[in-house]
Amino acid sequence: MKCIQLPPGFAIPDSDESLLKTENEYTYAIRGIYNGFRNYISLGLLPVKDPNMVRPANVITRPSHDIWNITNGPEAKKWFVKAFPRFDWDKYVSDEEWERFSKAEGTTFPNCQYSPGLQITSPDGKSGVVLVGDAAHAFPPDIGQGINAGLCDVVALDRALRGKDTTTGKEGEKPENLGASLRKYEEGQKPQVSLRLHVFA
Repeated sequence: MKCIQLPPGFAIPDSDESLLKTENEYTYAIRGIYNGFRNYISLGLLPVKDPNMVRPANVITRPSHDIWNITNGPEAKKWFVKAFPRFDWDKYVSDEEWERFSKAEGTTFPNCQYSPGLQITSPDGKSGVVLVGDAAHAFPPDIGQGINAGLCDVVALDRALRGKDTTTGKEGEKPENLGASLRKYEEGQKPQVSLRLHVFA
């Protein structure tokens, strides 16, 4: 991931050549014209409170993406002019910013992680520890699945503690103890955690 610094209140050109002035408190996703594996690109802008603050446009790509081969400012500018032909890049990005962007190493997100166990219980079954959310599975933040998966874990754990089916929520047998509930949670969620890993890896 790299960021291009855009000015506050910059305008997004529409297909009819009208201009939409951006507002700093809004989120924007601006798609480029490319759709290939090595050149698809989207600029992601998160909201900021200060209306005078510069807007960092996040460029989140695969390690094999074309932008990682760009070595200088003019190359970067040329690539983005082609990817976003309606943008008036000269108005929004200086030569110094293009140079900074081209030289920036960027950051990387970790690969999806999978925990082979989701709980551990004391021998008497009266106490235990359970993993939910990012502790059980860590997604790269750009796919937006971490919160959803974590909430699903919480629902499944609640159902297991109440003696319900972790998937359907239907009534089931009352667990013998806490350990049995945690094992039931693990049994229900472990395949889901593994499935998500393979889907998003």
